[in-house]
Amino acid sequence: MNPKVTIHDKNITRERNGRGFSFGELKQAKIAVDRINSLGIILDKRRNTVYESNVTLLKNILNDSIEAKKQRKIESKKQIEENKEAKTEKPKKKATKKTAPVKVEEEIKSEVEEVKVEKVEKKAASKKSTPKKTKAVKEKAEVEEAKTEKPKKKAPAKKSSAKKQEE
Repeated sequence: MNPKVTIHDKNITRERNGRGFSFGELKQAKIAVDRINSLGIILDKRRNTVYESNVTLLKNILNDSIEAKKQRKIESKKQIEENKEAKTEKPKKKATKKTAPVKVEEEIKSEVEEVKVEKVEKKAASKKSTPKKTKAVKEKAEVEEAKTEKPKKKAPAKKSSAKKQEE
């Protein structure tokens, strides 16, 4: 999609990709400057030249965008129609409230009450039997354990150094 620009270098003329299209090319392709961002076209303000290959490229880009826009409209209309058909096919169900037999409701209520009582008893038992340790108490216990383990590791090291001295 880059525009082609001709370059004259030491008696050699060649084409390279340009930075953007010129105003003259946009005018010949009948594209408004306001619309170039929506089409993804880059404008090169420094260029003054008009190349036919760039104008045809711009016209192709414009035609492709118009066709794509039409295609999107057609697809959106199809989706809207499909949604309408799907809604009309499904009959609306009347909201009926189903009631369970009285015996079943009573059984469920009694089970729920039993579960609630059990939970309350567990909470009360757990609070009385084991108090929660705070973070400070846990940290102190860890530090004390670490202190007791360190001398055990150092003791074998001293013996090995004593053996080396004897040899």
